[in-house]
Amino acid sequence: MPNDPNPNPNPTGPEPKTSEGDPKPSGNPPEGTKPGEGGNDSAAELTAERAARAAAEKRATDADAEAARLRRANAAQRGTDLDALRDEIRADFMGQLVRAELRAAATGKLRDPADALALVDLDALTGTAGDVDTAAIAAAVDQLVRTKPYLAAESTASSPAPWGDVGSGQRGTTDPADEPATPFDRLRDAYSTAE
Repeated sequence: MPNDPNPNPNPTGPEPKTSEGDPKPSGNPPEGTKPGEGGNDSAAELTAERAARAAAEKRATDADAEAARLRRANAAQRGTDLDALRDEIRADFMGQLVRAELRAAATGKLRDPADALALVDLDALTGTAGDVDTAAIAAAVDQLVRTKPYLAAESTASSPAPWGDVGSGQRGTTDPADEPATPFDRLRDAYSTAE
């Protein structure tokens, strides 16, 4: 029918829409199949993934076993480590004791007792039995005063005389008649040499 106003290009009927239940587009596996059953590529990927997972689980198990072995080995060595720790603590404590004794011995003999800590060999001041050798400490401080006399504490006899009285503070008498009337008189009295 060549003169038909609506010719149908498909004589068997209209083309069905894909949303009406016809076959799915290519690329998706048919319904009812599991992943990996549709072709060889999916099966190979699944097998590779399972093998990788098994290898990762084996590495994790091996790592746990190694960690447990190291914990046991560390526990076995802990006894000797405690002895080393005790020795280290004793040495640290002995060093603190020697420094305290040296500081005490230098007090009064040196201007700054910390100078003795910086200039004296502390290792030589420990006794043979692990105690503090007080005689060696006293000798070391005396030697330091002899070799470096500028570090010695000044005695009261050799210290310079204090400055003159400038009129401040309490005086010998508190009679108001003895007080100077003006600040100028106070200064003159404070700095005068004749009394």
